[in-house]
Amino acid sequence: MKLAKLFWSIGSVLINIVIGIYIYLSSNAPKNRQERYQYLNENWDIYGAHWKVEFLLMTSIAIGALYFALRTHKESWTIVSVGQFILLITYPIMLGGYRNTPLEIAEMANEIATIVFVFGNVIFFCGLFVLYLKDVYLKQWLKIFAYSIAGFMTLVFLVIFTGFITWGQALVVAPLANVMYLINAYFGLKIKLET
Repeated sequence: MKLAKLFWSIGSVLINIVIGIYIYLSSNAPKNRQERYQYLNENWDIYGAHWKVEFLLMTSIAIGALYFALRTHKESWTIVSVGQFILLITYPIMLGGYRNTPLEIAEMANEIATIVFVFGNVIFFCGLFVLYLKDVYLKQWLKIFAYSIAGFMTLVFLVIFTGFITWGQALVVAPLANVMYLINAYFGLKIKLET
């Protein structure tokens, strides 16, 4: 159990660092889509390594969630696990679909990866909403804060998924996901499972 808690918590903390690095990397990339893919390929060693580390950290979170789902038999952890497994599909699409491919293939890979990413987050945040709504480990104010963020992010990703807004338009609320990962890390350290 200690290992699962570490996978969940360390993965949740480190994913924030990796997201910060990606934001920095993206700020240096050209805005024009064709130039952006060319830039990505010219700097593939950095981007490829970055996505592999992110893939590893998201897998770490998934392992922790799966362990908690199997151990507790709670629907919330099952939903979180399914969301994480859907999110993991994003990485092979990016790693295989962007490198040295024609623009049309790269754009198709990007669209597929974005759809998978958005849908996986709908499920992931929905699971977190249910998890924190029924939580007994966090202080009341943190519990309310956690399920409020998780519920709000579920709605945001659902609105993106249905096509009412784009992922680019929703980036303004992305820092809430970072806060959620930090709460998840803390929660992972607080959770107690019966032996």
